Amino acid sequence: MVKTKTRAQVFLEEQLKDEAVAESFRDGLEELRLAVKIAQLREKRGLSQTQLAARMHTSAPVISRLENQGRCNISTLKKVAEALNAVLEIDLIPKEDLKSVKS
Repeated sequence: MVKTKTRAQVFLEEQLKDEAVAESFRDGLEELRLAVKIAQLREKRGLSQTQLAARMHTSAPVISRLENQGRCNISTLKKVAEALNAVLEIDLIPKEDLKSVKS
């Protein structure tokens, strides 16, 4: 059985041909991955958003934004890591090496 692409899939493929759009899309995916990692580790530690917020001396809505948007600065990530008993690891990967790393 041949599976046909949805209109959304075709549209996404067309849009990603534009390098600026593709780069923005990749950036968004990285933010989403970070947001998911924060939420997963919080849940693994058995913490609610309110409990994590208390450990970080912030509010539950801040944690919700982190988990839904993934946008934050390094100092916030350090606080998250400390509150979740985790290690924050940041890396720079040359763009020319990115395809081989992501494959």
